[in-house]
Amino acid sequence: MQNQNKSNKHSVILEAATEQLSLKPTSTLQEIADYAKIGIATLHRHFASKEALLEEIAFHALELVESSMGEITFYENDSYRSFMELFQKLIPLGDKIYFLAYAASVDENTEVALREAALKKVLMDSIRGWRKQGLLKDSLPEKWMLTTIYNLLFVAWQEIHSGNMAKNDAAGILTDTILNGFLNENNKGDSYGH
Repeated sequence: MQNQNKSNKHSVILEAATEQLSLKPTSTLQEIADYAKIGIATLHRHFASKEALLEEIAFHALELVESSMGEITFYENDSYRSFMELFQKLIPLGDKIYFLAYAASVDENTEVALREAALKKVLMDSIRGWRKQGLLKDSLPEKWMLTTIYNLLFVAWQEIHSGNMAKNDAAGILTDTILNGFLNENNKGDSYGH
């Protein structure tokens, strides 16, 4: 029972640290401990250093995102349905995706970098397939599409976290934003609004 409580506390600290570092990437260990509502000594009992904490956050984030990505079906002829499923699964992991994309220490770990690249490849392959079928624009670079999706996953998570967006509406709003943009259908010009 005591090991289970220690394991649960470790998980709670890990989640709080991920959230805090996503909201403020320059957080100190003291700020992380404060956000997790624990003392700095407790944080040090669980993680010997900030580097050890960052590495464990990265591997934990990868496991969660990999698991979620494995549950997603990328429908060859239905980008709308695919994006809805993708966003329903990944928006709750927005802080972890942000951490993987922007934590400097993540890039230094070859295993983390390779696993993250494999995750992005799955989505990039789908983007390429949808473009071939004419479901997505040819005029926008693929890398731009991928980066935009990754960033909007975090923004949606952040908006839910701050109370500005209903959790149940997020996947639909994000899908509509990705597939339809901001322009009114009656007011669409050619590419880039010209």
